[in-house]
Amino acid sequence: MKTKKEKLSIILRSLISFGLLVLLIWIMRDDIGGIARILKNSNKHYFIVGLCINVPMSILLSYRLKLLMTGQKIFLPLKDFIYLTFIGFFFNNFLPTAIGGDIAKAYYASKKTDNKVASYAAVLSDRLFGLLAFLFIATAGLIFIGKGFNNNKIIYAISFVFAALVFVAVLLFRKNKNTSILSADSDKGAVNKIKIKLDKIYRAINSYRNNPFLIVKVVLLSILMQSFTIAGIYFFILSIGGYIPLLKLFLLIPIVWAVSMLPSLNGLGVRESAFVYFLKPDIGAERAFAISLLWLGIIIAYSLVGGILHMIYPVKVKSNCNVRGD
Repeated sequence: MKTKKEKLSIILRSLISFGLLVLLIWIMRDDIGGIARILKNSNKHYFIVGLCINVPMSILLSYRLKLLMTGQKIFLPLKDFIYLTFIGFFFNNFLPTAIGGDIAKAYYASKKTDNKVASYAAVLSDRLFGLLAFLFIATAGLIFIGKGFNNNKIIYAISFVFAALVFVAVLLFRKNKNTSILSADSDKGAVNKIKIKLDKIYRAINSYRNNPFLIVKVVLLSILMQSFTIAGIYFFILSIGGYIPLLKLFLLIPIVWAVSMLPSLNGLGVRESAFVYFLKPDIGAERAFAISLLWLGIIIAYSLVGGILHMIYPVKVKSNCNVRGD
């Protein structure tokens, strides 16, 4: 049963997502015909190139999770992580009111491995490295073209968030003799149980510190994935007759992703509004909205694949795998 707080959160996020989406459609109501023509007359060759760049990213995303699970001494075939990745897409976009995609991946991974702490630690680390990667790219973009970007508030926000994430990463992976951030009390209350669980997850995440080669590999892979995703969007823009310098997109798209993390239903409404706001100075509102629709279509397609996989191949507890550790 959901608590009142959870229900209120769902209602508020739904209002934000659908409210912004309806508002955006209302603002663009006179341009709907033009947007439809842009999509209809798009260059199919550029579009296919964009797809060919973006579709393999789900495989790389799965491989990154596999690397982090391996760091927790959990060994599963890549196909299982591809399955978990698409399950995450499904829960993120079709059942966001009940359970998040990351929590779903961690939950089902723990069912497959019978190692709950390690599964959650790997999934949380996966998200952290992903965030660091796109903020690193945004920061690099600021270095190269920040002077030509006339929104200082956005620049300061990116710099602050990046610094905060670096601080969190240092805190999580620091050398710590006790490898503990929370002290458990002697009583057996609910709060103490939560402390113990969080402390176990922290120790599991902190253990990556002992494998610096794995961290470097995951970081480089994350940056590569984000770069290819941006390159895919670049070709989508070309497909609808627009043009934005690729280097500039390396600044703009991470901002779109960052804005999409605001409270909503997996960025719905917020993401589309961000696409229009940040891309329209270069390609116009119609083409910017068209790009947001193309990207939404890709997200829905991934989510449908995840839903189908979840329906056809339900997770089996303790699948054949090699698990070592607590």
